[in-house]
Amino acid sequence: MGMDVYGLNPIIKEGTSKPEMPDFNQLPDEDRQAYFNAVDDYERENPGVYFRANVWWWRPLWMYITDICEGVLSEEDIEMGHSNSGYEYSADVCKVIEERLAMAIESNAHHMYERDYQKLLDELEQVECKHCNGTGTGTRNDKFVQGECNVCHGTGKTDDWRKSYPFAAEVVEDFHKFVKNSGGFKIC
Repeated sequence: MGMDVYGLNPIIKEGTSKPEMPDFNQLPDEDRQAYFNAVDDYERENPGVYFRANVWWWRPLWMYITDICEGVLSEEDIEMGHSNSGYEYSADVCKVIEERLAMAIESNAHHMYERDYQKLLDELEQVECKHCNGTGTGTRNDKFVQGECNVCHGTGKTDDWRKSYPFAAEVVEDFHKFVKNSGGFKIC
């Protein structure tokens, strides 16, 4: 699952236009790829059009945004940021998010957050494997299989689930560029 974030009124660079979607049933593979490359180029030139992040990257980014925008976002804004239901954030809210992100980037706070976040992840201890209940043997895939657990490989331990959610300062910078040019956004 991913979060597709679309600008509501993005700034469009003069001389650029979104490629029209062709009829894929009548296109050879190389022309399909050319279309997707053209869309990527358009979105790169117009960073307020679209921002994508899979759920693993989105959740820590959204938590960071809600932290630095404390008092700006409503409880509903915060909650709906974890949903890809089409919830919209106005241009006014985006302006404040953009300003807070700019301050964080200017002060290098996002890099310090990344360092501290990674330290927290690195300090997480392994947990009991839920697939074998910590025994290290057998696992369920429609039926019980004898032998070493194929999840923990016999150790009875797995990484804490929180290690699946990375954070990177670069993602903050990319989202800042998007928000600055989006004119508001919705998460789908």
